[in-house]
Parts: sequence; structure tokens; C-alpha cells
Amino acid sequence: MGQVISSEDNLAENELLLRLSGKKVISDNDPFWNHLFSFNFTIDESKRCTQKEFYDSLQDILQSFLYNAPTTGNFATLVKVFLRRHSELDISASCDNKIFIWQTANSLIIMRYLFTFFLQRLSQVEFAHHLEPKAADNDSDGDSVIEDDADDEYANVAERLLGTLVDVVVSIPVNESTLRLHAEVIRVLLVLLSPTLFEENVSEDVYFLKLLMNMSPKANEFMRVLFSNYLHHTEVVPTELKETPSESIVLSVASSIWSSFARTVSLDTSPVEPKPDITSDVYPKQTLANLSNALILSLVCYNKYDGKLNPFKMALEKCTNSQEVSSLTNLEASFRIDFSEMYVRFCDSCTESLPMLLLYMLIHRNTGFRNFILARINLENLVVPIVRALNEGISATEFRTHCRHTYLAMIVLLIFSEDNFFCKIVHETIIKNIDWFHSDRVISEITLGGLIILVCVKTVHLNTARMRDRYLHQNCLAALANMSAGFRDLPASVCQKIVGLLETMTRRHVKLIQMMRENAEECEDHEDSQGYDLHQDITALEEGIRTVLEMINACLTHNLRHNSHLIYSILYNRHLFEQFHNHPMFQDLVWNIYMVINHFATVVSDSKSTSVSAVHEVIAQAALQWPTDKLKKFPDLKFKYVEDENTVDFFVPYVWRLVCSTSGVYFPLESVKLFTGSQN
Repeated sequence: MGQVISSEDNLAENELLLRLSGKKVISDNDPFWNHLFSFNFTIDESKRCTQKEFYDSLQDILQSFLYNAPTTGNFATLVKVFLRRHSELDISASCDNKIFIWQTANSLIIMRYLFTFFLQRLSQVEFAHHLEPKAADNDSDGDSVIEDDADDEYANVAERLLGTLVDVVVSIPVNESTLRLHAEVIRVLLVLLSPTLFEENVSEDVYFLKLLMNMSPKANEFMRVLFSNYLHHTEVVPTELKETPSESIVLSVASSIWSSFARTVSLDTSPVEPKPDITSDVYPKQTLANLSNALILSLVCYNKYDGKLNPFKMALEKCTNSQEVSSLTNLEASFRIDFSEMYVRFCDSCTESLPMLLLYMLIHRNTGFRNFILARINLENLVVPIVRALNEGISATEFRTHCRHTYLAMIVLLIFSEDNFFCKIVHETIIKNIDWFHSDRVISEITLGGLIILVCVKTVHLNTARMRDRYLHQNCLAALANMSAGFRDLPASVCQKIVGLLETMTRRHVKLIQMMRENAEECEDHEDSQGYDLHQDITALEEGIRTVLEMINACLTHNLRHNSHLIYSILYNRHLFEQFHNHPMFQDLVWNIYMVINHFATVVSDSKSTSVSAVHEVIAQAALQWPTDKLKKFPDLKFKYVEDENTVDFFVPYVWRLVCSTSGVYFPLESVKLFTGSQN
């Protein structure tokens, strides 16, 4: 391009960048733009520190550009040049014109860094105003006048830019030549939606988000393509153009403004899948699938916008299976996607944060997809990774770092547990090779239901002892309660953990009652916040104890004949249930349990059996003969997950945490304010 740079060159002294940011007007038909767009971007974008170093090195250029752009209009001209290139993209893609596509993707990279810088320093109205074209003056070094060529479809350049980016995603096919172009379009869209990052509280006053929400006719097709990207484009996005030797002459004159900087830093291409930590220095592998996932979530995390229904969330709710005849009419369905392919993708990826959140959004909002999953004969392929995510989250040293991912895993299980068929089939599905679950004894195989119970019981147990997170406590117990009527053929290890959880909660309850009494004696004359906290903890424990007792009752009344190990565990720990006789909150629930204790204690005593195996065999035989109609019937336990009316305070910060940590888009953390609140 005539401006070849050595690795020693300083970006702040580069002639092209100085001209772009300078005081002279650059015409939109100046050859300068082709020169500017001809570089290979070989920075290792998996490294935050590399991007930060690069971004910081451009500060003087960017600041100068911000200062001069209102006068020169070069910022608006840059956008105009991209918009004009859009009209040629269809032909270039069909002809596989790699150079044109490559340059267009490069223009988006430049715009991405400029937009990131400008949006932190200008109001969104000012930013949009900068996009409007300026009339050429006598200082222009070109011979054309910039004209506003926006057609009647768009009210201004900002709206036209957004519509053009959406059109590229929808209309340009994804292939080896256009993959990077698509990735950059999505990254630019994420940057345009990012102003909420720089507010202390969740804000709906995002100019480009409002424009997108008003493009409801495009919502269905846009979401269809993003979902298709998520399903089919998991390859790593290239960072530079790879050409055959025959085309190397064209590339040999292309200046590497960004490449020259990249050569000064070490590259590490080893695959890494980090946790979603916004301070992590390493991004996960950059794929169009992950970027599309991030954009989908950034659009559907709002229920409404400006009082209107969110068209992107509506599209997600009404998408249907392309392989089946839908009950929705063509007018009702938003788009069609292969649910089988979607299911396989989630099975492979739901331990990661972005796919888990997308899975939650779909099964909670899309009844057709939820029913499709629950009808799978290989349901364990999805459920086991979810259970593993819950186990790893609750076992993490820093639970708060992973709590949102853990919550979602737990809620997905809770939603599944609302289905009776799920509660039945999980106890008929055998799982092997679960070396990731560390127990006090080796588990060579177990039913899927038994595994879910073990992890949920462990979650409640650790939460009772360490975190005391009431939300986690209630929802995990709710999932267990929903499944309890279907508990069947539970192994001894699982039954011991259920009774062990009851014992832990009971001991904790006794301890807190004693602490509350002592605290009341010491603080008779003044209010005490500690006493209030103790009361809250005691109430949560009493609710938990009651739920566990209800679970045991449900299991005994529905499946006593198929749960001899549970009967054995109750007999062995009969002393545990004695203290509930006179407690007004629990005494109704121990009546059935004592019926079981008294009957089977007599049977075991009469048998004269002494070994564990012999006692268990006696119990198993007696259970087949004992009429369960003697037990008191309780209403079936059914808890339903209900999402709060206002979820944006949870989902918007979480989605943007994931965008910051996974998308490869650099946002200066010192400017980010959204994550500073206690709720985040």
C-alpha cells in the first residue's frame, strides 16, 4: 500500500493514522481508504494484555481524531466508505473476492476501536451526530463533496449503519472468505450496544439498542442466522488473510499497521477455556458461534424496551423445530431451526457460561424446545454436563466468582424436575465414569436420578455450612422435592446423604436457636441486627428441614417398596427423628416416618438378623408385603420456577460480564462501572 512499516515503527508516528486523525478533510473517494484498509491484523486477540497494550499505544491518535473529527468529518467519512462498500459485498462474496472482503473486515476493525474510544467519551447523541456527513470545504485534499446518500428506509446515518450491519449478517453467506467479516460485524454491534457498561446501574437508555428494537421486521431473520451461526460455525476466526502464492504480490505491498505491533509481542495459540472472569488475561477461542451466542444474549436479556415487547426475545420464544410440523402457524412462528442440532450443541458446550445461559433462555421461554429436550432418549448427554457444572460451581473455592453459572445450572435442573416423565426416566438411566464427582466412596455406576440427588444434596449441605445463600438453598431443595415422588431404587450411598443432610441441618438449627437465646439475653435493652440475621437463618433452615421431611414422606408413600435402602437409613438414624415429635412445624411430617420405623424395627427384631446385608434383605422383603395405604397422604410436592418480573438487574450485568470475558472485544476495565454494584 506504499507505507510499509518495520517492526520498530511507532504507531503514533504512522503517516496513515496521522492523516486519518489530522485536521485535513479526506474525501470519501480518496485512494487513502484502500491503503488504510490493507493490513493483516495479526495481534493475538486471545490476550487482554496484548489488546490493552495496542489500545493504549493508539491513545494519542484516537484523542486527536476525537478532537478533529467534528471539523473534518473524517469519522463520518470512514463510516460512509464502509456503507458504500456494503453495496458491493454481495457480488464480492459470490465471486470470492477475498481482497475486497478482507479490506471491508479491516474497516470494521478500525471502526470497532474508534467506536470503543468515542462511546466512552461522548454522549450517545453526540456519537450519533458525529456519524452524520459534513460538507467538504477548501481544506479538503480530495475533489468530491460528501453527500448524504442514505435512502428513505433510514432516518439517519446511525440507523443506516445499524441496518447495514444487520443486513451483512443476514444476507452474506458464511464461508472461509467471509468468516472474519461476520465476526467483525458482530463485534462492532456489541460495541454499539456497550454504553450500558459505563453506567453504574442497568440502563435502558442505549441509543443503538433502541434502534435495533425498532427494527422488528428484521428480528426473526436476524435471530435465525445468529442461531445458525451458533450451530454451525465453531471454527476459530482467522486474524489475517491467508492467500495462495499466486496472490502474494498483491499482499506484499499491503502495509501491516497492526501486524507491525503484533510482531513485538509473544503469541500463545494454545487452546484455553477460562472461567468468565472480566479480569482474566485470556479470552476463550474466538468463534463465530460464541460471538453470535453473545449477541443473542445481549438482545434477549431485556423483557421490554421503552414499554414495547422485545422483538428478539419474542423471536426466541416462538422459534420452532424445522424437522417437525409445528402447531404454530407460519404467521405465529418466528423462524425454524433444527432442534436436534441445537440439542447436540448444548450437550457439547453447556458447561460453558454463554451456552448455559442461552439454554436457560430457551427452555424457560420456548415450550417447544423444552418439550423436545424432555423427550430425548439420550437425555443424560445434556443433564450430566449440567449436573457437573452445578457440582463444580458449588465446590469452587471462590463460589461468588461462579455463582451466576451455578444458579443457572440449578434452575435448569429445577425446570426439568417440573416434568413427571423426567423424574421417572432419570431413575432408569445408568451413568458410568463420573470420576469428576468426589465422594467418600468410589461410585462405579449410578442412576442419573441418584447422581442428581447426590449433587443437589451436596449443594444444600455446603450452602448450609458455608455460603448460606437462600436463593440457592430454596431452588435446589425445590428440585429435589419435585423429584421425590419418583425416587426409586436409591442406592445406600444416596440414602445416607439424604438423611445426613437432614442431620446437618438439624444440628445447625439447634446451634442457631441456642445462639439466638444467648444473644437475646445479652441484648435485651436494644435492637440487634445479628439477632435479625439469626432469625432469617433459622427460618431458612426450618423451611429446609421441612422440605427434606416432605421429600422422605413423598418417597415412602409413592415408592416404599422400591426404596429399601432409604428405610434402612431411617431405621439406623431413628434418633434423628425423635426431636421432631413436639416441634409444631414438623410433627405432622414424622407420623408416617414413625409408622415405618415402628413396623420395620419389629420386622428386623423378629428376624434376628445381625449383618447389614441380612438386615437389608429382610427390609426389602418386608417392604414388598407392607400395605402403603396405612401411610398418611400428603399433597404432591410441586415447585415451579417463576422468573422475577424485573430480571434485567441480574441478566444484563451477567451478559455483559460474559461479553467482556469471552468476545475478544477489548473494553478498558477502568471505565467499566456496571459491575461495581453489590448486586453484580
